[in-house]
Amino acid sequence: MRRPLAVVLFVLALPLVVTACGDTTNTVHPSMSGPPMGGMGHGGASPVASGARRIDVDATSFEFMPSEITVTAGEDIAISLTSRDLLHDFTVDELDAHVSADKGETAEGGLRADKPGRYTYYCSVTGHRAAGMEGTLIVETS
Repeated sequence: MRRPLAVVLFVLALPLVVTACGDTTNTVHPSMSGPPMGGMGHGGASPVASGARRIDVDATSFEFMPSEITVTAGEDIAISLTSRDLLHDFTVDELDAHVSADKGETAEGGLRADKPGRYTYYCSVTGHRAAGMEGTLIVETS
């Protein structure tokens, strides 16, 4: 008798889960303040320096491709982020780097790391980082 009850509860809960996961628009109710989805917000991108080396990054269903990027300390980089499925962003807190792209879009944002080391880049859209959407930026000495 438990199985039919579990099936009924699942069927009743399914529309709520689908509704919660389905809308990724960037709208904010007028009474709310601050960025729409946590992080640095999803509108602005960090500036790209003239002559920066372009690195293409794909974002899709909670992963980045590539998941590891290697650059040289002091090198100007332009991250060209393409989102394949919904709103994603590329954020590196320590470098104040940010770029976001909605489904089917490509956007560019710049970064420059003067100190060698390993930095984490991640998607700051609510729930995406927790789902594993992060990568490693390796900055080597020049």
